[in-house]
Amino acid sequence: MNYPFDGELFLSKQKRFNEIIFFVHFYEGSKVLLRRHIELVNELGFDAFAFNLRGKSAFFANPISRSMKPGIKHIWADQITDLMNLLPQKKIVYSFSNPSSSAIEAMAERNTIDIAAMVCDSGPSDKFLESAYHLFQHFTKDGLLTSLTKTIITPMIWSPYLHSDVHPQLEKFPKGFKILSIRGWKDSLIPPNHIDGIFERHANLDWRKLSLPKAGHLNGLKDFRDEYVAGLKPFLEEVATPYV
Repeated sequence: MNYPFDGELFLSKQKRFNEIIFFVHFYEGSKVLLRRHIELVNELGFDAFAFNLRGKSAFFANPISRSMKPGIKHIWADQITDLMNLLPQKKIVYSFSNPSSSAIEAMAERNTIDIAAMVCDSGPSDKFLESAYHLFQHFTKDGLLTSLTKTIITPMIWSPYLHSDVHPQLEKFPKGFKILSIRGWKDSLIPPNHIDGIFERHANLDWRKLSLPKAGHLNGLKDFRDEYVAGLKPFLEEVATPYV
């Protein structure tokens, strides 16, 4: 089957679990940049699915989502919804940084049907504007003009709600829904307390932390593989069902 948005299945050579890992890449990323993560879950016995989120040009071409919300966050949620609907397998959503909020939106829209659990790596942030300022500092190495442009444009095209809408969406998740929140203590873009602000107020969630004291933003698996896998593997095995 040909999937939209460059969607692609990555099948495990030694499949052990029924659930498929549904990846949502980070801002300005791509499915190619998730190679390490895809290979890891394949090694653990999971099939995987990855795709490419639409670029910023999609916002300028049509800035309104199907739910009549302006912003790339909501356009991405439409993408994720459409792709989830095409995959009959039960899913474990594995998302990165602030696009995790688009995954949460899509999951809430679909009433989390066929979703076994979620893994969020390095996000999302409960303080979006503060994260945007950190992004400005991060991009200063590319020059002041580039940094200012990216910092100003990102909040403008993201969503007028920033991330305030994530909380009513998470309240729609069923009681006991399991989430693994992976965070690096040295993350200068989305610090751990920004991530805590997303999840800690929701008593319906069964969420836990995988803390990586020496890691920064999104580099946990690359630079601290043993710690990363030691926390991820038991969580995935807990929420998945054996393949017979």
